[in-house]
Amino acid sequence: MTLRKVAMLGLAAGMAVVPVTAAIAAKVVVVRSIGPSAKTYPPGKALSDSTSIKLEGGDIVTLIGPGTFTAATPNAQMAMASGRRGRFGALRTGEVAKNPSLWDLDATQNGKMCIADASKLNLWRPNAETAAKISISGGGKSQTAEFGAGENKLAWPAKLPVKDGSEYQVTWVESGERNKMNFVTVSSPPTDLPGAAQLLIEKGCEYQLDLLVDSAAKAR
Repeated sequence: MTLRKVAMLGLAAGMAVVPVTAAIAAKVVVVRSIGPSAKTYPPGKALSDSTSIKLEGGDIVTLIGPGTFTAATPNAQMAMASGRRGRFGALRTGEVAKNPSLWDLDATQNGKMCIADASKLNLWRPNAETAAKISISGGGKSQTAEFGAGENKLAWPAKLPVKDGSEYQVTWVESGERNKMNFVTVSSPPTDLPGAAQLLIEKGCEYQLDLLVDSAAKAR
């Protein structure tokens, strides 16, 4: 069974291990790993050419990388129909999505955020149906900004410095909801999916990693 772009393999209850061979000619990176084999295939691990991946029951492993992935198990069709004990996902490589940019800030999120170019940094929001006013505070400074109705992107206020380790809080004025962000600046960010995934894992920018994986899956 040959799987392209996005592949998922489910193991039947009676199966314990399945070999999955990735025939690849470039870097493939583990981006998500859950289950007994998570220590063997931790997020951020780069796999060499023709790596053989063995999954146990309960494993879920997602890769980003180019090439054709083959699930080598005698009862693959039965397994996919009968159970979900183990899963293997492969996201085909490509360029990092630009809309919304991976390196912009989702104003509705919390945690570490990787910043590639402070001079071009934007704030964006997933829901742009109505106007919304926000207050941004940190480092002893604060600034207000407003999303117009139908507008989902704003330039980061020039008066608020973007530095490695900076901490800011975004307060949504109408609802009072608060989101806290910690900035991690990166130089020369990779434009390919495997490289970007490795960087985000290394820096701990989990939300952006999820965005990267979800965007790659939707593009399949």
